[in-house]
Amino acid sequence: MRSFAATVAVLVATLVAPLAIASTWLTARVDDRDEYVDTVAGLAHDPTVRQVLADAAADAAVSALQQHIPVGLPEEVRAWAGRAATMVVESPEFPEFWRTANGDLHDQVLAVLEHPDAPADGSITVDAGPLVAQVLLELEDRGIPVGLLPDVALRVPVMQEAKVAEAGPAYRTVDGLLRLIPFVGLGLVVLAVLVARGWRGRLRALGLALLGLALAAVVVLLAADPVATAALDRVEAERRELAGVLVDTVVGSLESSARGLLLAAPVGLVLVVLSLWSRRRHGSAVREHDYH
Repeated sequence: MRSFAATVAVLVATLVAPLAIASTWLTARVDDRDEYVDTVAGLAHDPTVRQVLADAAADAAVSALQQHIPVGLPEEVRAWAGRAATMVVESPEFPEFWRTANGDLHDQVLAVLEHPDAPADGSITVDAGPLVAQVLLELEDRGIPVGLLPDVALRVPVMQEAKVAEAGPAYRTVDGLLRLIPFVGLGLVVLAVLVARGWRGRLRALGLALLGLALAAVVVLLAADPVATAALDRVEAERRELAGVLVDTVVGSLESSARGLLLAAPVGLVLVVLSLWSRRRHGSAVREHDYH
């Protein structure tokens, strides 16, 4: 009976394990603002991110100049703005801007997810106003009278708030539950080890639990790409460049965590073999004693 109970506990823990892996990642890497910012910080050096923001900053700078200084602008101003924007996104200060912008983006997403009454008629955006200001300063060095311009705001859209809000009810329902799932899985493994018969049974229960964890990691790895694709399908086609690299990086951190858990497989296999080997060795010794 105790062996059966241990087996059932290990099986249930294995079924729970994919959710436990995903919920641990969600809490640690997505819900936590600082961890999210650290996860996407490396994208400051991504060519797509730099190009999207450079183009947006250059366009905003030229548009503001044309609006407030409609005459007297050199024909080369667009090319100058493009080169200035490229310099800005390749500057040493850009990574810090990117971290700050993503902290703000994270706040926007959680505000929509956590609060059912939050406005959802706009877009989740990256505040690129500081980039425009830097582009205009570069143009000022070329004699453009940028002092005549007011502060130029620029928010680069990533996705519609309404799309994020659609996930809000599910997020609010399962958020607290997801935080408990890892503890449930761990409790089931502890229960299996405690109720297993003898030290061999406990060793085998722990080994099987580790094999189950590795199997769950494989399930998570197989599900990661479809989840990322489904998330991107909710983003408008014209916004997918920036959203795509963000989603790929965030989901990539889940894949990295899951791959690390694959190390549980060889450890679990060794424990199971040890439990069976010890039993076979003991049985051989008993048969040899009976023979003599």
